[in-house]
Amino acid sequence: MHDLTRFHAVPDRPGYDRYTIEIASPELPCGASWLANCLIELGVPAWKPWGSDDATHWATGDDGSHRYVGGDNGWSRLLPALRDGRTLRFRAGACVRVHHVWPGVYPAAARRVLFVRDPCDALYSDWRRHLAHAGTTPDFRAYCNARYFHYPLSRRDYLRVFLRSWRHEAERSDIRVVRFEDYRADALATLAGVAAWLGLDTTPGELARAADASSVERVKAEDRRLLGLGVVDRTLLRGEPPGESTRELDAPTIAWLRGAFADVDDWLGYATGASPVAERPCDDGLHEAVIGALHAAGIPLARSDRLALVLRDALAGVTRTDA
Repeated sequence: MHDLTRFHAVPDRPGYDRYTIEIASPELPCGASWLANCLIELGVPAWKPWGSDDATHWATGDDGSHRYVGGDNGWSRLLPALRDGRTLRFRAGACVRVHHVWPGVYPAAARRVLFVRDPCDALYSDWRRHLAHAGTTPDFRAYCNARYFHYPLSRRDYLRVFLRSWRHEAERSDIRVVRFEDYRADALATLAGVAAWLGLDTTPGELARAADASSVERVKAEDRRLLGLGVVDRTLLRGEPPGESTRELDAPTIAWLRGAFADVDDWLGYATGASPVAERPCDDGLHEAVIGALHAAGIPLARSDRLALVLRDALAGVTRTDA
């Protein structure tokens, strides 16, 4: 089986033999790119963001500086620090791996961050993003129940299994949880707390500049610039404030979602008093099917690996989705 995880296991950049920081997040709109861009602005490179091959996007100067030469390729609407022709001076040795991958797949960095968003808002935002471009069903519940890529899981179940898996990981190792809602409420304070926890030597001015350069307004402006140039054919960031799903969805749908995420909400501080749905042990066939889907994605996983065991617990109460 082809192991696709090896590409993102190490930075493969001169002077950077390993990732010292990692930012994991679900593959739904969560805001993790905000923190990744802040770290770039603070001198921490994000080599191979989300597993992409950016080797040709950088030119190294004789003085050790790095110049971005990727052109207007669309990446800057996620990471506005990556403007063509910009020269950056990175910290020696420190670099961040940004990804949407399950825990235990990559070699763990010394410092790990899990960036999350209220699960209801994350699903609603993704639905609205796809709906705006006629890429999904106009029915929100049908969207949540639709299959998540090639996995035998619905979008809703993918998200709760992903978050449950990272909860297991956080119970055994030091992982900093950063919430979208906290960043949107006070970006500077959130960034300062994360930078201090990461052990980065920063000044108040550097933090303020990094937060400003990574703001929603900056990203929206870059989105519009690339749209005007014809680099992209649609805008990406909606930029709605937290709580949109509660404002827009009916009470029965909110209760349906909250019941599924009750245990995750409690862990992440989104507890709403919702009663968790009744759960049954993981079905062996579903467990095998998820492991098979991981293999198909290029993620080697033995049934005795910790992630396989964690998945069995995380899949409790989940039903198989094939359509």
